[in-house]
Parts: sequence; structure tokens; C-alpha cells
Amino acid sequence: MLFSLMSLSVKINVLFRCSHYRQSGPVMSVTKGPVHSEGLLMRKNVNNFLLKVKSSGNSWLLHRSKHHISSTALLLSLSYLLAVPKHPYAAMENWGLSVFVEQKILLDAEESSSSYQMELTMVVVHEICHQWFGDLVTPVWWEDVWLKEGFAHFFEYVGTDFLFPKWNMEKQRFLTDVLHEVMLVDGLSTSHPISQEVEQATDIDRVFDWIAYKKGAALIRMLANVMGQTLFQKGLNDYLLSHMYSNADRDDLWSKLSQAMRSEGRDIDIGQMMDRWTLQMGYPVVTISKNQSEQLPTHYITISQEHFLYGQELRSNNSSQWQIPLTVAVGNASSVCAESLIWISNKTETHRIGRMDDATWLLGNINQTGYFRVNYDLQNWKLLIQQLHNNPQIISVGNRAGLIDDAFNLARAGYLPQGVPLQLIGYLPEEPSFLPWHSASRALYQLDKLLDRTDEYSLFSDYVLKQVASRYHHMGWPTNGPGSEGNVLQASYQTEELQRELIMLACSFGNKQCHRQAVAYISDWISSNKNRIPPNIRDIVYCTGVSLMDEDVWEFIWMKFHSTNAVSEKKILLEALTCSDNTFLLNRLLNLSLTSDLVPEQDVIDVIIHVGRNSQGRNLAWKYFREKWDILNARYGETLFMNSKLIGGVTEFLNTERELNELKEFIQSSGLGAGPAMPRALEIVEGNVRWHRLHRRQFFQWLRKPLSSVLG
Repeated sequence: MLFSLMSLSVKINVLFRCSHYRQSGPVMSVTKGPVHSEGLLMRKNVNNFLLKVKSSGNSWLLHRSKHHISSTALLLSLSYLLAVPKHPYAAMENWGLSVFVEQKILLDAEESSSSYQMELTMVVVHEICHQWFGDLVTPVWWEDVWLKEGFAHFFEYVGTDFLFPKWNMEKQRFLTDVLHEVMLVDGLSTSHPISQEVEQATDIDRVFDWIAYKKGAALIRMLANVMGQTLFQKGLNDYLLSHMYSNADRDDLWSKLSQAMRSEGRDIDIGQMMDRWTLQMGYPVVTISKNQSEQLPTHYITISQEHFLYGQELRSNNSSQWQIPLTVAVGNASSVCAESLIWISNKTETHRIGRMDDATWLLGNINQTGYFRVNYDLQNWKLLIQQLHNNPQIISVGNRAGLIDDAFNLARAGYLPQGVPLQLIGYLPEEPSFLPWHSASRALYQLDKLLDRTDEYSLFSDYVLKQVASRYHHMGWPTNGPGSEGNVLQASYQTEELQRELIMLACSFGNKQCHRQAVAYISDWISSNKNRIPPNIRDIVYCTGVSLMDEDVWEFIWMKFHSTNAVSEKKILLEALTCSDNTFLLNRLLNLSLTSDLVPEQDVIDVIIHVGRNSQGRNLAWKYFREKWDILNARYGETLFMNSKLIGGVTEFLNTERELNELKEFIQSSGLGAGPAMPRALEIVEGNVRWHRLHRRQFFQWLRKPLSSVLG
């Protein structure tokens, strides 16, 4: 779905530093053709890529707007994109001059993966969108900062989808990268409403979080689907026109969207509906059950809602309710019917739906347009799993990814038996699409970090490898080195990303052939001094090589980190250094990152976090974090989101009683200077410990069963 913004009558120029990395220097305008400047951190093809983004971005805005708005334009004759070596944020949307930290705008297309190019594109589009949402129309007060960040985040997927449609950003990557991501945070009791009170200056930083960006975008997407493209565009354009060069709050937006609905005879009070989603925290889990009562025929279903929380002990006293636009479809082994929309306002409701029999399954939240999870009775889960195993294509790719994400998180929170998601992913060897694999990979990564220090870990890793093996061997490895395929943006992104996902899973969980291939690539690089590793899998190969090979390889990667000028290459080389199993080298890296200028200041946090994600380095990073807290807090404390990133990244995979007690002691001794990050970290670690106590035994019991065993 593509939505118009207001027409853009500006020329966008891109400004770059022309001096060496980390040094100050002049800026220059990049227009067309080759750029000649000593020390410039790009090649010609980099400029071409950025010019494609900026010129196509301009075309996107003009193309979409000429069908909907012709009367209003941004009165800017020129707008600049400026790259700087150091900035507290990834980018900043100043009126007519958007500023980017170098890592978010500089690239070498021969050295950079497609995912890095995708990230760069999205950052640029995000800041261009802010010229409307934030600059042209500014929120009245900080409590509604999501009106600018949520819209910019939503439209960065829409805009990037227009520029590079093969990436499938709007209909697919949005699900895993926005919806699934923010639901992890918003399922905690330490979450907060998207609109929250801001009473003093110190409150401002804390509203710029994933709730504002990602939940904002997810709610906008849900609302756009409820209204329909035409009415949503009409209401949004009226909102921008009415408040241009001025301020607006959420009620102003609701009013214009409600007017648009009424203009077509649809009397829905958008404000009444959306206040439930913006003024109370979290989201619901909707449970759909076939009617079990003899008094009602089989074409009735029972639907209930409750506040989804990972902490089971927190649910009993919760009275939150939402107005939920639930789409439902009925299917069987050979077909699925058209979806129907049911509005849910009460805790429990009964609704009539198409006639069903014992072989009919129900599917809710079609294509995951709604901001909620869906649970079913166990028989319906069994039917859905059978459908995935026998003919997965009957269910859309978005819903296949959604079923995986919902099942793992419902089991994590205790709503489902632990075997349900494990049995569900047993269909993955027959899954040809990237998105469900990506959804499964993210869920398996979370479990991996919960289990990687347990005695029975091999039961889990062996099960994952069984699901991965056939598809991994079928897809293989990229056959061509960097530069030989021309512009990587023209390659099949979905195929490339699926291949990358499978290689990452295979190498991460111990596939021997994957390990041999990674080692061979690293050995060839060292012996020939030519890096023939395809850019899209370099991070996987580097990390795998460092973890398996000797100290000389670590030193080689360390040397390459210092010698390369490619921003994206520096990032993955530095992360690879954290993959070593050698605790001496990990300690050395931690100390060098904080006490020398060998690691850029903005990368120190990533070093500590990635060491903590390494099972061999988790205790090291946790200890180092506590010992160096005063230094870290002094350096990053004023930038709250960086401090939150550090605290969350170091603590999110702590999962023993000892580590929980250490965290409690640390919070008590360090005070409350880190805002909401510490309470959130505590809740996550408590949840990790609780999962081990309540569910780990059942989890491993299921893994010991024969694969043909029944559900649950």
C-alpha cells in the first residue's frame, strides 16, 4: 500500500566530509558523475547509489503526490544531507539540512551488504519524511512525539518499498523488523503508553524510544488498513494541510481521519478507538476458539481479549481492554475463505462465522495488520501446524511468519505448551520464502541465548540443525565474489537474504560444512590478501572464522579493522572480534575499547554488548560493565537512548539466579540515573530466570520425544 505525502519541490544535495576518518574537514556537494577528492571515503559507485536514493526519493514523493495533492509544496529550493564523523543520534531532520552520522550514509557498494544498503536507504527516507512529519507539522508537545517519529518510521518502509520494490519492505520486512520487534518490549509491565506525560526537560529523552517509533508505525499501519488507502490518504493530507507550519496533537489527527470516514458514510469515531491504543500501555492477546457449547451450532466462535504480559503473575489484576479490528479467515487442507472483519470491544464475545467441521481451522489477524497477538485452542493449533506441514502455501507468507512469532512468544509467556512452536517450525524444510525463516531465526536466537550455557544445549541445537539442513544445502553459498555481479541492488534480494539467513543459522548452530566453508574463506583471504568473501555474508564468515580459528586470525581481523576506510566494513570487522572463544582476547578488546582511541567512541557500546552475546564472554561483559559503570555513565549518560541500549544489551541474556541477584545489587548501589532502562532490564532478567524455572524442563522433554509425537 502506497500513501502520498505532499509534493516536494526541492532539489536534494548530499554533502560529505572529504577528509580522513575521524578528522574534521570541508564538505562538498555531490551532484552527478564521478567525484574527485583526496581522502574521500567513497568510490564512484557509492555516489551513484546515493544519487539513486535521493533522486528516486524525490520522484517517489512527486509521483505519489501528483495523484492526490497539487496545491501545496514545501517551500524549500534546496535541501542538504550532511554526513558528519560524530553525532549523538543516527540522523537529525533539520529543516532543509538533514545531518547523518557517517555510518548511516557513507558506503562502498562493493564492500557493503545489501542489508547495509537497505539500512542506509531507510535512514535517508526517514529523514526526508520528517520534512512533513515534524518540520512542516510539529507536535504540540513532547507527549505526542510519536506523531512525527511513528509516521516517519512508517513511511520509511513505504518509501523504501517504492524505491526498491524487490525488498518487500512494506508488506514483509515491516512485520519482523517493526511489529515483532516492538511487541517484545511492549509485552513488559515496565512498558508505557505511546502518549505519555512530559512535565520537565529531563523527561524528553525518554519519549524517543521504540514505543514512539515502532509502536507508532505499527498503530498507523493498523489504522490505515482499517480505514482503507483512499480514506486514510484523504484524512492524512487534510491533517497536513490544516496544520502546516504549525502544531498539532493526536486529537487533531483523529478529527481529520474521522471526517474522512464520515465523508464516505462510515461513522467510526477514530479518536474513541485509538485512545485505547495510545493512552494505555501494551497490547492484547486475542484468543479464538471454536464453540464447544451444545447450545450453539458449529459456525459460532468465542473470542476473548486480555492484556498480553510475559510475567504471568502480573495478569490477574489487569483490566485493560481495546477496540480490536480482528480479521478472521476459515480454511481447510485445500483452500481458505475470504477474510471477515469483527470488532472486539469486550473481554469475551461470541460471533457467527462460516460453517466449520472438525477439519476446518481458523486464522486471525490476516497478514498481521493488527497490533496484537492471536492464540487459539490447542486443536486449532494442531490443525494449523498440519496445514503448514502438508501445504504451507495455503496460508500467506505474512501469516506464516506471524504464526511462528506468536507461537514462540505465547509459549515464552506461558500461554502455550513449549512444544507447540517447536512442532510448528518442523515445516521449515519446505519453506521457500525468506520472511518465515527470518521470523523463526529471530525467535531461535532468543532461545539460543537462554540455553547456550546449559548442559542439554545440544538437544536444542541439533533440532534446529535438522530443520535447517536440507534448505541450507539446497540454497548453498554465493558463488561469485564482490564486484562480479555488478550492482548488488539488482540481484534477487529475497533469494539473497534467504541464503544468508540459512548460512547464519547453519554456522551459528554448528553445521560442520558451514564451518569448513567459513574457515576456507578466511584462510584464502589471509594467504592471498584478497578478500573474495561476498559482502552479504562477510559478517557471518568473519565471526565464524574468529570463533573457530587461532589467535593469529583475531590479530588479522584487528589489523584489517584499522586499515579499512569502508564504514560498513569497519563495523562488521569490529563485531567479528567479539566472537572469539578466547577470554584473554575478549578482555583485551574490552579494555582497548574504553581506554584508548583505537575504537571509535560511538562503537564502544557495541563492543561491550556483542561480547555479552558471546556465551564465552557474557560473564566478562557483565563484570566489565559493572566495574566501569561510572566511566560509561559519565560518557553516555546524557544520551539516554545510548545508555538504555548499553544497559539492555549487556543484561538481556542474563538468566541465572546469581546474575539476577547481581543485577539487583547493582541497581541498588548505582541509583536510578539510567531512567526506565534499569527497571526494564530487571524485568527481562526476572523473566529469563522464570522461564528456566517453569518451562525449561518441559522444553527439553519435548525435544527428547520422537518427531512423530503428538502436539503439546
